Amino acid sequence: MQFPKLDKKSLTDGVEVPQMVKVRQSFPDVDIPDPPAYLKEQLGTLDAETVANLKGKRIGITAGSRGLPFYKELMKTMCDQLKEWGAEPFVFPSMGSHAGASAEGQKKHLEQFGICEEYLGAPVLSTMEVVTVATLDDGFPVYCDKFAYEADGIIVFNKIKPHTHFKYKHESGLLKMLCIGAGKHMGAATFHAWGYDEFGPNMERVSKAFMEHVNIVFSVGMVQSPSDNISHLEVIPTDKFFERDAALQAIAKEEMPRLKLPKIDVLIIDEVGKEISGAGMDPNVTGRTERINQYAGFREIAPDIEKIVLLDITEKAHGNATGCGVADIISYRFANKMDFASTYTNIITAKSFLMGAMPLYSNSDKDAILMAVAHSFLRDTKDAKIVRIKNTLMLEEIECSVGCLEEIAKHDDMEVISEPYSWEFNEEDNLW
Repeated sequence: MQFPKLDKKSLTDGVEVPQMVKVRQSFPDVDIPDPPAYLKEQLGTLDAETVANLKGKRIGITAGSRGLPFYKELMKTMCDQLKEWGAEPFVFPSMGSHAGASAEGQKKHLEQFGICEEYLGAPVLSTMEVVTVATLDDGFPVYCDKFAYEADGIIVFNKIKPHTHFKYKHESGLLKMLCIGAGKHMGAATFHAWGYDEFGPNMERVSKAFMEHVNIVFSVGMVQSPSDNISHLEVIPTDKFFERDAALQAIAKEEMPRLKLPKIDVLIIDEVGKEISGAGMDPNVTGRTERINQYAGFREIAPDIEKIVLLDITEKAHGNATGCGVADIISYRFANKMDFASTYTNIITAKSFLMGAMPLYSNSDKDAILMAVAHSFLRDTKDAKIVRIKNTLMLEEIECSVGCLEEIAKHDDMEVISEPYSWEFNEEDNLW
């Protein structure tokens, strides 16, 4: 589908984009210098019995859809170590309904991260077929990827981060990887059918049932740092599974990068994508969620943002525009990259229809930005507080309009690192 340029009245006469400055936001510097080497060191802390029991065993490793620093290197480190211990490792996509909810789509999704048999020296086995391993007393079914279920054990490998739809001691992490990732499309659909209000407690009880029927050898939990590195990485014995997932979740919430300005008139986001956030752009950063009963929890940790403009979809998202429905304006480029089938599969599974709704689209980047400025309830648009970020993961260096300078001066952890300048738009009125 190709959306046309529109002959419309944007009501932006006399509105100009104010000058901008580059700003550095400071966050705690706790990066692990060499995560693959650190993982190998952590694997060496496993008890001798666990290691001895791996010899000759087929062991599956979960691989999710989210981007992660050193993702393929960490996976290879894991496979190499397991082979050194005499095990037969394989990797299996563990991403619910992502990548079109197809076995081939999920395998290809991992390949774009470099996770493939040629690099790992171990098979990547992808299927959407699941086994029902248990049914809870209230009828809640517990699913497991067929390849994983038929293995001698699995290793739960996942990033731990705040969830985009609810707040609890367990959010996106090891439990979610078991319940939804390893549960494939069936697991994802079931969980979302039961709603977000009890999502956390449901993950606890489903994980416990899962672990009674599937051998969890150990787990690896990681926290991504504000500088797009890894700040914490732990190899977790199974008896510490719940305890350490909650502890790392607390750390992730404490260290999570944020926009430090309290009020933003227009937030411009260059790119959204599923590898950045399950919601395309992280509600923990934007404060925008479609879940009305969870709205206050996200608003209290995010700035007051009047308008959000989205300019592009990442290549790795392959047109999945999940999250655009809570923005206000999208660019012409964005509108014409949307893959509605992929987006709808994802948001229908998650039962989050608003996340896939299409906002107003503009004729160019400049048109989108001017529309947002013109309609942000400003007495004088020259004073507009505009912030531009690459995505909701990369918040160390951002752009702010000169209207933000007075507020920036109040923050010791914000530094202006350029003179004011004007954006240059190309012949199509786009920023690139």
